[in-house]
Amino acid sequence: MKFTTEKLAKTLFLILIMVISINVLTVKIPESKYVQQTIDHLEKSQNTVMTFSGTTLTTSLALSALPDDFASPLAETVSDLNTYFIFMFAALFVEKLIVVEGTKIALTWIIPAACILYILNVWSTRDIFKSFANKLMILGISLVIVIPFSTHFTEHVCANYMAYVDETIAETNNGATKINDIMASDNEDSTIFDKLTDAFKTAIQGVNDLLTYFKNVIKKCINSVAILMVTTFGLPILILMLFRWLLSELFSLHLSIPETTIRLPHRIRKLHEKEFDRIPEKEDKS
Repeated sequence: MKFTTEKLAKTLFLILIMVISINVLTVKIPESKYVQQTIDHLEKSQNTVMTFSGTTLTTSLALSALPDDFASPLAETVSDLNTYFIFMFAALFVEKLIVVEGTKIALTWIIPAACILYILNVWSTRDIFKSFANKLMILGISLVIVIPFSTHFTEHVCANYMAYVDETIAETNNGATKINDIMASDNEDSTIFDKLTDAFKTAIQGVNDLLTYFKNVIKKCINSVAILMVTTFGLPILILMLFRWLLSELFSLHLSIPETTIRLPHRIRKLHEKEFDRIPEKEDKS
């Protein structure tokens, strides 16, 4: 192990990164406005998923309560959507956990551990330390940056799509409210099907009014579920993969050493000159 000024400078620089990460960034980053906005957006997305789930359950119960079970297939289809809501809520909970706790763990333990491995690599020149240090550093930076970035990216890019989701929730809830109001009414002068016809007026008459309405609602619900799957799970995974690739490329860069003129010792230079003199010159045929 050879002591040099360059190694000492690298070691002091890595120690400085460790100190800043543990004592400064661990406090500043979780309390920053950017991270707090990320948490607020994740909580808003959780509320949207919960509201959507409650609306579909209410609609399913309302359709199941209709006589003769003519809307039971629709009720089952609407109820089956809740499986996706559970998955999305779990994904949002994990993302929020990463932002709240993962950021602290990354800044307090993962990034400092990577710095220690870099220091070991500086003094031992073993590539295994550098390899593990690169992986830990990529993991730590990803935990700090990826989820907040993907959340803000989704909020700005997918704003129109989220408005579509809110519209679908309102329309689904409106249909369930109409059915519940009809079932609770005491007007015995008209049958339940007449009441449904009045409540769900479309180009088609009779019971098909309600079926057509909820078929369209189910289509919108499926589209909205796809949008939520992409925004809550798909985009964060895609951004994580892209960000990880960029960091891997960054940490695998090797700076090329500029070519320098090497001056050979006097004896070796003389030998080379003698060998060069022995090479016969080519005749000029022109």
